[in-house]
Amino acid sequence: MQITRQNHLRYMAKITPLLLLLYICQAFLYRTYAPAHLVSDMNLFLGIGLAFIILCYHFYDLHHQIICHENYIEVKFDLLRMKEEILYSNIVHVEVKKKKQPFGHLDIHDRSGQVFKLYHVDAPEEIQRYIELKKTKKI
Repeated sequence: MQITRQNHLRYMAKITPLLLLLYICQAFLYRTYAPAHLVSDMNLFLGIGLAFIILCYHFYDLHHQIICHENYIEVKFDLLRMKEEILYSNIVHVEVKKKKQPFGHLDIHDRSGQVFKLYHVDAPEEIQRYIELKKTKKI
């Protein structure tokens, strides 16, 4: 089973027009109230920053993979050569940060005290139940 982030991508698609509108308002305020020699540079800097943030979220959602195997959870980000394996038997508990949301954050606590944070995962409460069942070998 692979854990997805499609709900977060949909959320970002919905909120992007709002972010663009806020950028336009901010650019107008800079144009009106900022010193003339700073206006074009600041608007360019803000536009590049906004585009970078949106692209980074999209890139993260598409390339950061979380795969549930029979005995462990594999968390990987191939482009940065990052890979982590979390054994179900080492998991103490799983905490969901936002309940009853289409996507949310999970904190997986293991026996050594380490906390693995999974951001923007779809159906976090369902994944929490799945991991709890895998921990006790009921699946």
